[in-house]
Amino acid sequence: MVETNSKSDFSVNKATKTERYYTVEHAPQNGRANPPSAINLKRRRLEESGFMTGMPITITVEQGRIVIETEINP
Repeated sequence: MVETNSKSDFSVNKATKTERYYTVEHAPQNGRANPPSAINLKRRRLEESGFMTGMPITITVEQGRIVIETEINP
């Protein structure tokens, strides 16, 4: 009689969540009036998405959309 094993021999990696929710805030300006708007992205979230410290990036700003891409040299 052959025994069956109910456990699989491989593990499945969970996909990194690609959608995040942030709030546009005011950048600290030591109490100055009319501080600029800012979005603060932290290293852990960036590294999870493939953006490493020191890596050059390109930021494209469009109406209602900001795109951050790594710079790939041909």
